[in-house]
Amino acid sequence: NFVKCFIEDCGYTSVWDEFSEELENRFQLPKFPFLYVSDWLCRQKYGWSFKEASSLKQIKKSILPMLFIHGDADTFVPTHMVYSLYEAKPEPKELWVVPGVGHAISYKKNKEEYTCRVKAFVEKYIR
Repeated sequence: NFVKCFIEDCGYTSVWDEFSEELENRFQLPKFPFLYVSDWLCRQKYGWSFKEASSLKQIKKSILPMLFIHGDADTFVPTHMVYSLYEAKPEPKELWVVPGVGHAISYKKNKEEYTCRVKAFVEKYIR
């Protein structure tokens, strides 16, 4: 087994949840009918549903160590999603919520601390 651990940075709980958040918060549109029609079209054209694309469901099966990283000012993938993922993931796991940081810029804004935390986590599992 070559994979020893994971770093999860800015992950969403599911496609359904992420699209719901975007519709409501970014576009001020209701989930119904937009999300439901889009989901139906996806099922018809591609054979899968937005609800099937769920990190939350999959992470419950993960036995490998995982470090979760998320900015507390993330407005694209809301910070509350990392808490759901973290709670669903069996041990071993660690969580770092980065203060004042938006989506996918934790490394850019905190290069030294990001590198130190990731390195320390990975070194526990890769020898």
